[in-house]
Amino acid sequence: MKRTLLILVSIFAVIGAYAEITVKASAPSAVAVGQQFRVEYSVNDKATEIRVDIEGKGFDVLYGPASGSMSSTQIINGNVTRSITTTFTYTLMATTEGTFSIPAATVKVNGDSHTSNSLTIKVLPADQQDASSSSSNTRKNQNGEREKVNVDDVHLDLSLSKTDVYEGEAVVATLKLYFRNTPIHSLADAKLPDFDGFTVQEMDLGNPEASLERYKGANYQMYPIKQWLLFPSRNGEIVIPKAYVQAVAQVVTRRSTGGWFDFPMDYTSNVEVPLYSAQRTIKVKPLPASKPVGYSNGVGDFSVKTEMTSNQVKANDALIYRIVIEGTGNLKYINNPEPEFPSDFEVYDPKEDYNARTTSMGLNGKKVIEYTVIPRHAGTFTIPGLNFSYFDTKTSKFKTITTEAYTIEVEKGVGEQSETSGNVSNFANTNQERLKVLGNDIRYIHKLDSGDITKNQEPFHGTLVYWLFYIVPILIFIVLSVIYRKQMKLNANADLRRTKKANKIANRRLKEAAVALKERNQNAFYESLHKAMFGYVSDKLNIKLSELTTTNVKQQLENAGVSGAVIQEYNDIVSTCEFARYAPASDDQAMDSLYKKASDCINSLESQIKK
Repeated sequence: MKRTLLILVSIFAVIGAYAEITVKASAPSAVAVGQQFRVEYSVNDKATEIRVDIEGKGFDVLYGPASGSMSSTQIINGNVTRSITTTFTYTLMATTEGTFSIPAATVKVNGDSHTSNSLTIKVLPADQQDASSSSSNTRKNQNGEREKVNVDDVHLDLSLSKTDVYEGEAVVATLKLYFRNTPIHSLADAKLPDFDGFTVQEMDLGNPEASLERYKGANYQMYPIKQWLLFPSRNGEIVIPKAYVQAVAQVVTRRSTGGWFDFPMDYTSNVEVPLYSAQRTIKVKPLPASKPVGYSNGVGDFSVKTEMTSNQVKANDALIYRIVIEGTGNLKYINNPEPEFPSDFEVYDPKEDYNARTTSMGLNGKKVIEYTVIPRHAGTFTIPGLNFSYFDTKTSKFKTITTEAYTIEVEKGVGEQSETSGNVSNFANTNQERLKVLGNDIRYIHKLDSGDITKNQEPFHGTLVYWLFYIVPILIFIVLSVIYRKQMKLNANADLRRTKKANKIANRRLKEAAVALKERNQNAFYESLHKAMFGYVSDKLNIKLSELTTTNVKQQLENAGVSGAVIQEYNDIVSTCEFARYAPASDDQAMDSLYKKASDCINSLESQIKK
């Protein structure tokens, strides 16, 4: 056991020693001139040194690198896992407007060098309105008047990647929230724009975060609300109406507390801000009128190829003809190309497999169309090349791609029969072949003599048997419905069901008493007989066993219309059974007589109880 444990510890140590070391660099995607920000390098191990060239890249290094490490230990089902994370932090200040790259950093881990990813940071101009924007807000005064949000601090905008496109060309529409000076608490009552005239596919933003962005000559925090991929379905000017969102802004108000120790305090309140985006217009140009042969509604940048599972096959065996379309554009909405197969081939409906992701240029991925074909005869056949045409948005022209042709050698199959003389059929791309019988699906049409055709003496329609086919099932359905409804009613009423089965259960217990009588087992006999009498009255009159007293039973039986003589006989039988159970001394003749009395008494009760 110790040796096994030692081996496992050694294996985990080796795995840990060769675990992949990752160095991840992170920073804001955009900052403003004069703004301070941090660049962090995170290493999933103990690192001792970092080197990175930041100076002269449009930033000043104010501080760094500051290093820190964090270790954690997890114990799950006795397995101990330890991890160490080292972080190097630089504090920078943007000095020059533009877009700058910070090259990859190099860190030392256990004497080995590892590199991080590079970073691209956009530096925006300094915001001249920062100094005055806060004073432009209407704050609550000393009397607690309600504060309003400056209209220039919060905006809603629908951003379009393009406004001049061809029909079917992808356009990215992003609904953005811009805010500054005032934090946004939440969004509500959104009314999204109606994209009439477009084929729309929503894009997944994942977990969006606010980032700095230049808008209307000022720097704002931009939060993407929704993003769509639009494909114009008609040409002309298409108007996208306004979008609406109600933003809830958090406003801080400083008020006096009053009293002896008067000092100001900050209070936070939520203010609802209705926001509307501007109406946007996209100019959609029509595609050239002269569409080439094989145009499949594709707009973008695509490639196409075909594949064949085999060039040699036996008759009646299946082949797969595959068309693969790759690229970026309206990939999802491309019509499936229709290849030309020899008429001797049996072709099944195509199977389509689509896999793509949304990008700023459209849908990027792959579309695979598979045709299953079965050649029915031996011979040499040709599947011609496929002409695939699409509109190339880079050149603004149609482009046609022709795939390779395939020559298929079909050998005689096991199920193929010999040639039949006489009739000859012509098949495209094949030599003349004699017509063959394919299993049982093709047969010759034989002529009939006039004497072979006979006339029915009496039509079946309108006869008695014809109507019985309709009437009998209806009658059976009605009878079954009545029986089913009665049974459902009986099952729904537990008390009624118990009453109906009272006599049946009592007879079963009497049979048990008869068996005990035959075996001369006095204890079992009197116990079964007592259960039969008590159980019958309990079930028949719905009396709980705890309420089966002599007085209560007598009262219930009288209410049910049972005669006094039968009630007295019932009480005598029950008393005899109870006495004999605790003092068994009866002879066999007395047991026989008591059994007969009990059976007769139950029959009398069954006939007299008004249930």
